[in-house]
Amino acid sequence: MDWSTIGLRALEFLSPLLLTALTWLMAKAAQLIAAHLKNAYLRGVLLRLDDAILVSIKEVSQTTVDAIKAGSADGTLSDADKARVKQAALDSVKSHLGMKGLLELAKILGLDDGALEKVLSTRIEAGVHDLKLARAKATATAGVPVAMGAPLPLPAS
Repeated sequence: MDWSTIGLRALEFLSPLLLTALTWLMAKAAQLIAAHLKNAYLRGVLLRLDDAILVSIKEVSQTTVDAIKAGSADGTLSDADKARVKQAALDSVKSHLGMKGLLELAKILGLDDGALEKVLSTRIEAGVHDLKLARAKATATAGVPVAMGAPLPLPAS
């Protein structure tokens, strides 16, 4: 028996195993790619949601909050005013996302309508908190009050 015959016999014996291993590797690679695409899509959706929330918060701050504070004797918001502002921000976010965007977001996150509303409300509150902190930090750094809708100064390098 020569080497070529031994090689052919080994190839005949090992080819089903090699094909099985190659098929398994390709299936795992396809799963990895699918998971990566799903995560990238989810990341993009959440970034668009954060952008819509930030824009809505700034919009409501410039239009509704400033008008209420100007009409208030002490320049603060009552609890009823805060609820009205929050609802205005929630309505603005929903307007920015649209019905299709809201349905897609609920589907991606696996939420029903009530849970989606709570998520949006929580993210709005978090966005307002972040903007207040950034504004307070900018005020402390610059020594000058910064309006809610104004661009924040860049940190010193």
